[in-house]
Amino acid sequence: RKQLIRCLELVAVLSDQKNNLVKFSLDSENDRLSLAVESPDLGSAKESMAAEIQGESGDIAFNVKYLMDGLKALPNNDIQMKLNASTQPVIFTPLGGLKMTYLVMPVQIRQ
Repeated sequence: RKQLIRCLELVAVLSDQKNNLVKFSLDSENDRLSLAVESPDLGSAKESMAAEIQGESGDIAFNVKYLMDGLKALPNNDIQMKLNASTQPVIFTPLGGLKMTYLVMPVQIRQ
């Protein structure tokens, strides 16, 4: 959780003030999570981190502010992200300890 928040804070600096989008790229082959932000006026940023990924690789985007608000509220350092499709709600839960759920809606991105 802390590493994800740190990566989000690094790329969020360049997020467009209008929509604050951050794109998550899940790579299940290499167990990597890449975060990317693109702004026509400011440029782009990309961060990558190790993650335990089960299922298919894919891309999903979120409003970075809403995502960070929820991640900061979760109590444990180890979290789980559950998703079915890039257009359906995503659930973040802490692993072990307090039973808590944070639901966040993804933002549709053009491929």
